[in-house]
Amino acid sequence: MKKDTKVISFWGKGGVGKTTCSASYSIFLANKGFNTLLITSDPTPSLSDIMDMQIGADITKIGDLSLTAIELDEEVVREMWKEKYGEEVYKVISSFFPVDRSIMDYVAGAPGIADEFILSYILDLYNTKDYDYIIWDAAPAGGTLRLVRIEEQFYKHLGEDTKLYLSLKTVIEKLKKGKNTPLEIMERWRDLASEVLSLLSSKDFLVYIVTISEWLGVAQTKRIIGELNEFNIDVKGIIVNQIIQEINGPLENRAAIHRKHLRAIEENYSKNHKIMRIPLQPYEIRGVSQLNNFSKFLEEIAP
Repeated sequence: MKKDTKVISFWGKGGVGKTTCSASYSIFLANKGFNTLLITSDPTPSLSDIMDMQIGADITKIGDLSLTAIELDEEVVREMWKEKYGEEVYKVISSFFPVDRSIMDYVAGAPGIADEFILSYILDLYNTKDYDYIIWDAAPAGGTLRLVRIEEQFYKHLGEDTKLYLSLKTVIEKLKKGKNTPLEIMERWRDLASEVLSLLSSKDFLVYIVTISEWLGVAQTKRIIGELNEFNIDVKGIIVNQIIQEINGPLENRAAIHRKHLRAIEENYSKNHKIMRIPLQPYEIRGVSQLNNFSKFLEEIAP
């Protein structure tokens, strides 16, 4: 019997500690005996630096833990997309126009292609049920929200594409020839987009927002939650990171600012969201051992 898989994703603006939280919580889960995969899709990933070991486009084992990780930058994702979908794209486009296979390289460079593939890649891993948990260190908030919007637009657009396709007499003739026609390919892509959107709004997809207790962090948290709610994606909790707690001394004013914005986050969101507070650490968080120590702040994320 295959296990249930949960996807836990960490969202937020750049520099707030998403990768640190993602890596730390992955280690926490692995220490609990859960088979865990950590994915980062940040276009400028820092997972290798934080883990203090080389992690690339191949799934990499992390020490003796039941944890593996993969670091996907944009170039790697484009090549993966081309390998999986390039031939199908060529078949669809060449049914309309006389083009050669260099069109696959051209389409692979299109804006949004890498984003679209990340979601289908996570869906594929989810469907294998090989993992108890997939931890997704998402790209900075603007890029990841664009990713979800693209997915919805892709789904709607393919419905219009099918109508257009059927309206072309020359193409209809091609539909009579054998299996795996371009129309069937487009319908399969639409089904895939629908399945991705269903996963994102399901109980198996959990979102935690990582932020800081400053005005910009509070404003972006509000925007992210609002946009995710539009797609029926539930935000389970908010992690307020790097809180300065010093009462007296040179950072007293900054600590007061942090207390003010932390109160605002708690007043606005504690009714419906779990709030986790993480003080600014006096040391660099790097390597499995320090990430394991840091994970104590994330224990409220119930496995």
